Amino acid sequence: MTMLIRSISRAAAFLFALLLTNAAAAAESAVRYVQSALVIDVATRAVLYAHREHERVDPASLVKMMVTLLAVERIERGELSLDDTYTVSAAASRIGGHQIYLKHREEFPLRDLLKSVVIASANDAAFAVAEHIAGSQEAFVSLMNSRAQQLGMRDTRFANAHGLPPNRRKGQQANYTTAHDLAILATALMKYPQVRAWAATRLESVRGGAFQLLNTNQRFLQGFAGADGFKTGYHPRGAGFSVVATATREGRSLLAVVLGAPSGRARLAAATQLLELGFADKLHMSSMTAAAASSMPGTTGTH
Repeated sequence: MTMLIRSISRAAAFLFALLLTNAAAAAESAVRYVQSALVIDVATRAVLYAHREHERVDPASLVKMMVTLLAVERIERGELSLDDTYTVSAAASRIGGHQIYLKHREEFPLRDLLKSVVIASANDAAFAVAEHIAGSQEAFVSLMNSRAQQLGMRDTRFANAHGLPPNRRKGQQANYTTAHDLAILATALMKYPQVRAWAATRLESVRGGAFQLLNTNQRFLQGFAGADGFKTGYHPRGAGFSVVATATREGRSLLAVVLGAPSGRARLAAATQLLELGFADKLHMSSMTAAAASSMPGTTGTH
């Protein structure tokens, strides 16, 4: 009987090790073509998986999460209102890339600017929010970096509010951050129900319905069970394709950060595979990685 029990125990241990090996192989396959990745449990801040999570990368439009956070924190404190009106400056009307085509002297409610930032990742809207809060993008960037330090984002430097690459000939600096720091930022932002609602919205409109906002994360929202956000980033000059993807199943919320994928398809595949493994409790880090990154720091900070 004792020998039988020992044989069963050895067989069970072998099967468990095999399952762990298969799960680890699946996770490594998911991140094969990305620069870095991280998966956390939103409620507990437990790190479920980490892949070069402290490597500095260009976040592209993921910087707009900080723009949004600074705005909603001020709304929460009564310093701003979603009904505030912003008069578009000449500078805001000239921002390129993905945009809602703000016109000089056009009046825009802050609510619609923030919707445009969160849903459609509009560069001009992000710049406009920065100007509305701080008077200039330069002053706003200082607020962004100060808040990042308060949150514990130690490997982050913001250089602009829209995420576009710098013009080196003009001496502009680049944004940089890490998967770890973006997870801190995203969890701080997720406490705001309005932001989460916008992030989960696949299609909205501004200008009285005349301009449609298509969520840049709509493929994930449409194709992954429980998907409810959060933000994409992309630029061909170094940043590649990135995403902070969130999903909730049976009351449990997970967050995956995927940075520097070579294509939108690779970004989506990595995020969905990591989240599927997370919800199935099949993400297991090595003991060395787990010791280094067992949980995220708190994200309350000082507003």
